[in-house]
Amino acid sequence: MDDGQARDIEAHFDRLLAGLRRVGIELPEARLALERAVEEIAAAAPRPVARMRLTVTRSTRLLTTAAYEPPEIVTACLLPQYRIDSRGPLAGLKSLSYQTNRLALREAESRGAWDALLMNEQGRLVEGSRSNLAVVLSDCVATPPESDGCVPGTVRRRLLEKGVIEERSLVPEDLLAGEVLLMNSLIGVMPVSRIAGD
Repeated sequence: MDDGQARDIEAHFDRLLAGLRRVGIELPEARLALERAVEEIAAAAPRPVARMRLTVTRSTRLLTTAAYEPPEIVTACLLPQYRIDSRGPLAGLKSLSYQTNRLALREAESRGAWDALLMNEQGRLVEGSRSNLAVVLSDCVATPPESDGCVPGTVRRRLLEKGVIEERSLVPEDLLAGEVLLMNSLIGVMPVSRIAGD
């Protein structure tokens, strides 16, 4: 959120509702009512930039905000021991069952990195623990496809729709091929200044 305004509400809600359908949870209120609640909470959030979290369970919804300071530079750490199961029932969902990402992020931060780069069970790159990933290759800017297990982030979605990036499976060697980019709704798109290995 910037200065009390929530960004990309429609895209975030589209992803939320798609995820809820996958796990068989009904939205506890009308979408329009929830969008109004988000706007009200956003207006009262810390400024200039805040992070908002919307959690929906079978019986409740919780909206929280916290002040956020975007990083000036982004560094990452490749952590192949934390694997995303691309065939699992929760692959691609932003859910409360997000422990692999949380553990990987904690380890990356302990190594001085801003994010952890994660792979799936097939050895393909999937995403950052709190971001989507793209690599500038010789013929395109590629981001892993959803079938490899990534969360369909809203910035990633917008760039795909504009044709700025395209889906292509990536392997760790691709990190050496060109510029590596991380993206999410808080940082936008940022180049990775350094990648540390395991």
